[in-house]
Amino acid sequence: FRKELNPTKIELISHFCGFVLEHEPIPSGEHFSGPAGTIQSVATPESSLTNPLPMPHNGHVFLDGVGPLLLYQMSERETRVLADIPGGELPSEASGQLRRVLGESLSKAVPKHVYPGLNRLLMDTLAQSKRIRCIGCKFIPATSNRIDGAVWIGDALNVRHPLTGGGMTIGLWDVVILTKLLKENKGSMKQIKAQWYWERRPRALVVNTLSVALHSLFAAETKELGLLREACFIYLARGSHYTMHPSGFLSGLLPNPLLLIYHFFSVALLAVELRISGKSTAYQGGNLLLRVLSAFYTLFVAASVILPFLWKELQP
Repeated sequence: FRKELNPTKIELISHFCGFVLEHEPIPSGEHFSGPAGTIQSVATPESSLTNPLPMPHNGHVFLDGVGPLLLYQMSERETRVLADIPGGELPSEASGQLRRVLGESLSKAVPKHVYPGLNRLLMDTLAQSKRIRCIGCKFIPATSNRIDGAVWIGDALNVRHPLTGGGMTIGLWDVVILTKLLKENKGSMKQIKAQWYWERRPRALVVNTLSVALHSLFAAETKELGLLREACFIYLARGSHYTMHPSGFLSGLLPNPLLLIYHFFSVALLAVELRISGKSTAYQGGNLLLRVLSAFYTLFVAASVILPFLWKELQP
């Protein structure tokens, strides 16, 4: 049915490869002890099965691997691992290349000297897993539904990168908006579908565009993207609306595309400032002229990250 909705070629952004860690439940009070207490338990685990997460009961994103690494507990004894491998082609599992790439990514994202317990459990589980489950991560912009008798919602209509977990957010809001319009019962079904499509667009545009933009920054395959990622973290650490607005974008509670563009390019300008001033730790070296040129090239890279996806989302 996708060809009926969107005939354009669908390209893979990356792949998520997953497996499950098994560990003992944490003591009832440990999850309230804060980062210092839990990091200490990771540094000196009581056994190989001790819960190795730096902050149990919280989601974790580790960077500096081949791609972002996500960990989140499914239960007291199980933690889901999702390792991102950028690019459209997945390394072969039959030849062992997939496990080698995953092993390299895990060891870089979770260094042994920082998280010995977690590193050991990750590497042991990867080696013992009989099968690594992988799924392609796509970006499919929404198109207006001109087919009578059916309404596509959520991932059936459009898909974003799963890094930010926006699929359920958009799917549930699709249901809320469509239910409201059906209850109002104004006009024909064709008119209701058209109104629903335009009402859902701002929120979907913000969540979808932000998902692929953040994936590009978190994967950081170039120095320029690494600089933008550094600027992003500094920007978020400022607190106030620098933190609240991006949180609103991710949760779907702030469906304002213009505000998204404002914050994204504010981060890009901060990256320019970091590079020119020589304060960046992600992109170092060069005289003043080189830093100025590379800073403005970084601004171009930032525009190339977000504008193509914005353009696709704005198509009718």
